[in-house]
Amino acid sequence: MSAGGRVLILGLPYFGRRLAGELAGLGWNASYLSHPGKDAAGWARVALGVAKADVVYLVGSRAERGSPQDRLLRLRRKPVVIHWVGTDVQIAIDEHRRGRLSPRIAGKPQHWCDAPWLVEELRTAGIVSEYVPLPIPIVEAPPPPLPGTFRVLLYYPVDGFDREVFDIETMLRLPAAFPDVHFTLIPSPGGTLPGPLPANLEARGWVDDMEALYRETTALVRLTSHDGQSFMAAEALSRGRYVIWTHPMPGATRAEGFEAVAAALGDLVARHRAGKLGLNVDGRRSAIERFGGGRPLAEIDERLRIIARR
Repeated sequence: MSAGGRVLILGLPYFGRRLAGELAGLGWNASYLSHPGKDAAGWARVALGVAKADVVYLVGSRAERGSPQDRLLRLRRKPVVIHWVGTDVQIAIDEHRRGRLSPRIAGKPQHWCDAPWLVEELRTAGIVSEYVPLPIPIVEAPPPPLPGTFRVLLYYPVDGFDREVFDIETMLRLPAAFPDVHFTLIPSPGGTLPGPLPANLEARGWVDDMEALYRETTALVRLTSHDGQSFMAAEALSRGRYVIWTHPMPGATRAEGFEAVAAALGDLVARHRAGKLGLNVDGRRSAIERFGGGRPLAEIDERLRIIARR
């Protein structure tokens, strides 16, 4: 057995692959397996991995009776962790309201949430959880100055299911309200958006070099009716950028709906034009305090080591 034991990570690919690599760097025999779909051999690999693991770590989960996670918990006797990250919480609450929530999923695993408000939401479904942040690749080195031209970054996902919680109507109204401000929208291509698009809105599609994009960004605007902890919000704050988000985060401005969002953005634009807008020092400090120094990964490592010994 390795220093940390064997942990199998299942669930959302982006988070799962990152965690497997980071935990392996701390001495865990950590691996990630993607959803097998209809591949019987893939399901066999998952079953073997589950049987061998000291801890099974689910990043995101279904919650209804009869789901793969429910069947896993029916058979498994060793520890299971579920790390809830956003829309999965909404689905779990819906299943609870329909009377379909699995008692095994609600009561058997160790439940963690990547945002504080998700803890309270899960409580309404009878699931007791703790706030445990996921590691986010923030920047602790001195950030580049704000760009000379005020620029806004918008996020709107490509997947139709993910889009359901995003306020695209408000996002598309903002460029017309600020015709002298440049807006960049990622990762959805322009052809997937309701047109015609304003001249000051650029839909870039997928971006590989996010560091370059943050350098040319003054403010990130993220508008969602439901969310977990936004990686982009933490990344932008750590770089001294401004964040307007529907959900609470130290150093960011909380705003919802066109009027409130436009007012928050207008204040930043006015300060920029007056030459009084510097780096978001408070936001950067808050992001580094919460996510810097490897603290989230160290906390997960410590928690997993305690769980694996049970």
